[in-house]
Amino acid sequence: MKRLIRRPQEALLCAKAKRQQQCFICAKAKRQQQSAQSERKSTTHYGNERQF
Repeated sequence: MKRLIRRPQEALLCAKAKRQQQCFICAKAKRQQQSAQSERKSTTHYGNERQF
Protein backbone atom coordinates (compact mmCIF):
# COMPACT_ATOMS: atom_id res chain seq x y z
CA MET A 1 0.00 0.00 0.00
CA LYS A 2 1.60 3.23 -1.17
CA ARG A 3 1.21 6.42 0.77
CA LEU A 4 0.13 9.34 -1.38
CA ILE A 5 1.75 12.72 -0.95
CA ARG A 6 -0.96 15.33 -0.81
CA ARG A 7 1.37 18.27 -1.40
CA PRO A 8 4.18 17.25 -3.74
CA GLN A 9 5.52 20.83 -3.92
CA GLU A 10 6.00 20.86 -0.13
CA ALA A 11 7.80 17.52 -0.26
CA LEU A 12 10.17 18.83 -2.94
CA LEU A 13 10.90 21.99 -0.96
CA CYS A 14 11.56 19.93 2.17
CA ALA A 15 13.97 17.63 0.30
CA LYS A 16 15.75 20.64 -1.22
CA ALA A 17 16.12 22.27 2.20
CA LYS A 18 17.58 19.06 3.64
CA ARG A 19 20.13 18.83 0.79
CA GLN A 20 21.12 22.48 1.26
CA GLN A 21 21.57 21.95 5.00
CA GLN A 22 23.74 18.87 4.36
CA CYS A 23 25.86 20.84 1.87
CA PHE A 24 26.28 23.66 4.38
CA ILE A 25 27.35 21.26 7.15
CA CYS A 26 29.78 19.51 4.78
CA ALA A 27 31.31 22.81 3.63
CA LYS A 28 31.68 23.99 7.23
CA ALA A 29 33.46 20.76 8.20
CA LYS A 30 35.82 21.10 5.21
CA ARG A 31 36.69 24.71 6.19
CA GLN A 32 37.39 23.65 9.77
CA GLN A 33 39.59 20.78 8.58
CA GLN A 34 41.53 23.04 6.21
CA SER A 35 42.11 25.67 8.89
CA ALA A 36 43.30 22.99 11.34
CA GLN A 37 45.72 21.63 8.73
CA SER A 38 47.14 25.06 7.91
CA GLU A 39 47.45 25.82 11.64
CA ARG A 40 49.46 22.61 12.15
CA LYS A 41 51.75 23.47 9.25
CA SER A 42 52.47 26.96 10.61
CA THR A 43 53.30 25.69 14.11
CA THR A 44 56.99 24.93 14.65
CA HIS A 45 57.83 21.92 16.79
CA TYR A 46 61.12 21.61 18.65
CA GLY A 47 60.77 18.05 19.92
CA ASN A 48 60.01 17.25 23.54
CA GLU A 49 61.84 20.22 25.04
CA ARG A 50 60.03 21.96 27.84
CA GLN A 51 60.53 25.58 28.72
CA PHE A 52 60.05 26.69 32.32
